[in-house]
Amino acid sequence: MIVDLDKHDLISLVKGISPPYSLFEHPLVKECGSYTGGFSDKWTWHTYKLKELTEETLYNLYSLIKSNQ
Repeated sequence: MIVDLDKHDLISLVKGISPPYSLFEHPLVKECGSYTGGFSDKWTWHTYKLKELTEETLYNLYSLIKSNQ
């Protein structure tokens, strides 16, 4: 299957998933988002950081998270 994705599409893919706890300290993951623990347990992506990444790096970030879920 061939899929034609632009940068906006790749950012949407990344924002659609959350990394597992084991990847929270991965340099790329840590740079692009943050974890809020406690009562409201959630991962938040920093859109401005994702926009700074190349399409290849965004794809690699998505693949990293997807393969570790």
